[in-house]
Amino acid sequence: MNEESSDQAEKRAGEKTVLQTILTKRVATAGILIAVGLLLSYLNPFAYFTIFGTKINPFAHFINAMAGVLIGMSFGCTVALGIAILRFVIGLGTIHAFHGGISGAFVVGLSAYILRKKYPKYVELAALTEPIGTVFIGGTIAYLIVPLGGIEGLFFYWGLFAMSCIPGCILGYLMLRILKRADITWEDYFPRV
Repeated sequence: MNEESSDQAEKRAGEKTVLQTILTKRVATAGILIAVGLLLSYLNPFAYFTIFGTKINPFAHFINAMAGVLIGMSFGCTVALGIAILRFVIGLGTIHAFHGGISGAFVVGLSAYILRKKYPKYVELAALTEPIGTVFIGGTIAYLIVPLGGIEGLFFYWGLFAMSCIPGCILGYLMLRILKRADITWEDYFPRV
């Protein structure tokens, strides 16, 4: 009986070590993605352009798509929040970076979670769901913050957010495919213990 309980204790200790290592990987990857997202916004003069107070920045959505798939919903939202805060403070982003980025990362993370459970082979496709969150949730919140006319204003915001997130999520999906060929996948962050 003592031998059995010591085996269980060793197994639990091993699982705890694995989970701590995975958490460390997620935190480190989140930090790297925040830094890359900020650098892509700052160093690339063609990275964004401003229309009616909204800065169109596909690279932020590129990072959101990758983060939601690789490190999950909560860390993906944290990455989007970190990039939005830094861009806003530096003057590279607007208030719309918060609800646009976080809602997109949330939907990607949620889609990736569902695909990991049901269809693990297709998890990278979750990156392409980013426009659902960014356009429809983020664009609607933007309209509620700064209403421009009637329903046309809502469609206008949806169009602006779509111009930003559709190219970004496609680039994110392509980068996930490239990373998969290099054996870097979501499974590195979500092992089966």
